[in-house]
Parts: sequence; structure tokens; C-alpha cells
Amino acid sequence: MTAVQVLVTEAELADWLTDTIGPKIVNDYDATTALLTVFDLAAKDGPSLNNRHQIVELLSPTPFHDRWGPAVHLTAQAAAQHLVEAFRITRKPADYDRILVDLPMPRVVNRHQCPFCRRFTRADLRQVQNHMTRCWINPALRTCKTCTHHQDASGTPGSPDEWLEACTNPAGPEEDYQFPVLHCPIWEGTT
Repeated sequence: MTAVQVLVTEAELADWLTDTIGPKIVNDYDATTALLTVFDLAAKDGPSLNNRHQIVELLSPTPFHDRWGPAVHLTAQAAAQHLVEAFRITRKPADYDRILVDLPMPRVVNRHQCPFCRRFTRADLRQVQNHMTRCWINPALRTCKTCTHHQDASGTPGSPDEWLEACTNPAGPEEDYQFPVLHCPIWEGTT
């Protein structure tokens, strides 16, 4: 159920400005910030709501006809009159502080990383544990990538200087075998 918003009167706004800001509006930016923490100001001649620049313009000091003369600051009564003429002013809800959320909010995300290859990271721990059971860099799996007999592929594919991934041990797997081999019986760890 929504509550009906009651418009703030000129007298009520003048009293609030006098109590909160003082009898004269000396700093129009501070006055605008104070107004927007308590009131909603909807423009009567347009769709804007709480437009800080329009409010500051109304509250800014008006210079004399002499361009270099001193600025005349608005009184709280005159400021209230200008604001009521230009805006439909209502009070913000009582629980306004609690319904506001400051964005962006910091968010801490836990990520898990494979301790062997350091390349595989996921937020889900089970996915990383599953990867660790088949990570080629895991020495417990005794794979080609962690063996002293392993020869990495090198060169440009299709050229005469190309070396395919291979095992340098004479008792190693056949040439057409897919690397890496898991749980190799002739595996020797690198130091």
C-alpha cells in the first residue's frame, strides 16, 4: 500500500530552510544537498526529479545590475518561494536511509586455483578438484609433462624443423600414441 505524498507548503519549507541552513542561503550547493536529503523536488514544467543543477540555479545569489558588484544572497523565505513556484515538493519517506543502497558495492569472490598448473581457476571448488585429478602438471599422476623423458613439440607445424611431442625413453610409447600418458610405468620425475 503506497502512502499519498503531501506537498510541502511554502511556510513549512521556509521554516525548514531557516532551521537547517540559516536565514540566508550563502552556499547554494550545500543548501541543495541538504534539501535533497529530506525532500523530493519534481519540476512543474518538465519530467525532471531532483535535478541538482536546476535547484542550484534557483538558490544561487543574484548579482546587482552592476556586473562587478557584490552578490545578494537569497533569504530562506525567498528561496522557499522560488522553490515552491518551480517544483512540486514532497518529503522523502521516513525509512529513506534504509531503502537506499550505495552502488557500486564491493563484492568479495572466492576463486580456487589449481596448485600445479596455476592456470585453471574457478569459483566452484569441486570443478578445481576435478581438474586436479587430470592436470598434466600434477606429479602424482605421473604424466609425460612432468617426466624427464618428455620432449616438447617445437617448430612450425608442417615444416621440416617441426618436432612432435615425444618420449625419449626407448621403452616409451609408440609414435602414434596420444600424449600426455597418464600413470606411465617408466615415468621419472624431474628434479
